[in-house]
Parts: sequence; structure tokens; C-alpha cells
Amino acid sequence: MTKYSYSAEDVSLLTPPLHKFFVDPLVKVLPYWLPANFITFISNSFILLAFLIAYRGHLNKSYEFWWLIPIFCLLYLIGDYSDGEQARKTHTSSPLGEYFDHFLDSFVTGLLMGVVMISFQVSHPFILTVGFFSLYFGQVTAFWERLTRKKMHFSKFGASEGIVTIAFFSWITSFEHLRKLTFVPAFFNLKVVEVGIFFLLLTPLLTAILTLIRVKIVSFRLIGHIVLSFFVTVFVSVSFPKDILYLTWVITLYNVLFIASLLAATANQAKEALPEILIPLSFVLFFVFPEQTRMLQYAQCVYLAVRIALRSGVFFHAYKQYWYWINPPKPKEGSIPVASK
Repeated sequence: MTKYSYSAEDVSLLTPPLHKFFVDPLVKVLPYWLPANFITFISNSFILLAFLIAYRGHLNKSYEFWWLIPIFCLLYLIGDYSDGEQARKTHTSSPLGEYFDHFLDSFVTGLLMGVVMISFQVSHPFILTVGFFSLYFGQVTAFWERLTRKKMHFSKFGASEGIVTIAFFSWITSFEHLRKLTFVPAFFNLKVVEVGIFFLLLTPLLTAILTLIRVKIVSFRLIGHIVLSFFVTVFVSVSFPKDILYLTWVITLYNVLFIASLLAATANQAKEALPEILIPLSFVLFFVFPEQTRMLQYAQCVYLAVRIALRSGVFFHAYKQYWYWINPPKPKEGSIPVASK
């Protein structure tokens, strides 16, 4: 194996308590044979479950299982911190591990925003646009910094804090009297909760801008994706504000496709891919064939999913030597570990 190192600046407010009370005690008892990538997969699956619970409640107009959402979010956070610790503990850190972790994280971003919009029954195009775009803008610029500066930066109020905030506010919607308070009209046809969401989401928007200022490097491909991502988000938010399933998945998949190229470029020391242009162009078809709207939506999502599978599949094949179903035996005392993270 080639030597691999991971560099990060982590000033997150939640990192110390999460490590002290959850991550460190857990990693101590995790068996040495357990691969970190399995922890990554399991922890990310909790966010998918949270989204499915929220969407089921949306369809049935029920908040019966909403109390599980903050629990699943906490389990995700613990796993998200623990996979890296397990990789360090077992000396199995690798470019594939970093890719797999951040790749799945990019799905989490969209699914969590979907949970928020479902929880508070948000269908205002402006809030939908600000919500999805600001989070992905922040995530794309974070991975851009990793590519250009070779270092990840986690701010004081970053992804972890955002997840806890989302989990808490989604949970309180399970209480009917609190939920009704959030639906009180504020101004400009916005509910109180929508105004709150807007101001909360100014944080990732500001963080993304500060990241670009700190990095001092941009590319036409990066700018192209940001512009097209904004266009995609605006179009689907305005055209299908009540179709939260389609809206969540098409925005998520569109951004994941580009993020996958940033992650691969980081490992391969190469350039990121060109932004995806066919999806924005395909929106014209909704006007030409309005009766085929649902079929066009499915086609867009399938197309993006296939492209993501192909792009990530190429990377996994190139780095397949780093994948473990069971970790290698623990090295003897005094031996040199194969990798360090």
C-alpha cells in the first residue's frame, strides 16, 4: 500500500463532547477485525431511515415515529466520527476510505434537508431553494478546499452542529401544539418556521463564501457547477414545490455527481469533472411534454444515478486493494503500520 495521510482543521464545538462521551468509548470496544467502511455504511443508513420515516409521515399525515429521527441523527454522527478513529486504530486509513465516507456524506446533506422540509411542511420555492442550495454550496466548497489546500476545514458551527439542529427541530414537530406554533404566518407569505430556516441557513451560505475567500482558488468547472446547481434548485423548487421526493432526490443526485468528481480528483491529484449540463437542458422537456412529467422525473433521477454509479465504480475499481471485508491481523509490536490518517 502507498502511504496515505488525512489532514483536517476541526474547530467544531461538538467534536470534543462527541469524542468524550460516545466515540472514544465506542472505538475502544470495537473489534479490531471490523472495517471502518462498514461503520461508514451503517451510520449513513440511519439518515436514509430518518428520511423514509419523515416521508412516510408526509404521505400518511402522521408524526407517529418522528421521535426516531433525532436518535438516528445521533447514531449517524457517532458513526461518522468513529469510522475514522477505527481506521486509525487498525492502520487501514486509505484514499478509498476517505472517498467512501465523504461520498455517502454528500447524500446525507440532501436527505437531511428533505427531512427538514417535510417536518415543517415547507413548500415555499424561496425557502426550498435557499435550503438545498446553501447546504450543497457549503459542502461543495468544503471538498474544493480539500482538493486545493489538501486539508478539510470544520468550522465551529458546521455540519455536525447543523445535523443536531435539524434533528432537534424535526423532533419538536412531533408535538402538535409546538408544530402549530411554527406554522403561524410571519410576513411575505412565509411561516414563522420558514423565516427561522432562512436565517439558520445563512450560516452554511456564509461559510461557503468564506471558504472560497480562504482558498483563493476557483475554476471554471467549479463556478459552472455552482451556477448550474443553483439553476436546478430554483427550477425544481418553483416548478414542483410540493413534490418533495423528486425535489430532494434530483437536487441530491445532481450535486453528488459533481462531488464524486471532486473526491476522485483529490485522491488522483487530477482535475475535477465538467459540470453536468444535460439535466438543466432536459427541463425544456417538461414544457414540451407536460403529460410525461412523472416519467421525465424518473428518467432524470435514473440518469444521474447511473452516472454516479459509473463514476464511483471507476474509483472503487482503481482503489479496490484498500477495501476490506475483514481487517488484516493486528501488527506485531514495533512493526510499521501500512497507513496513517
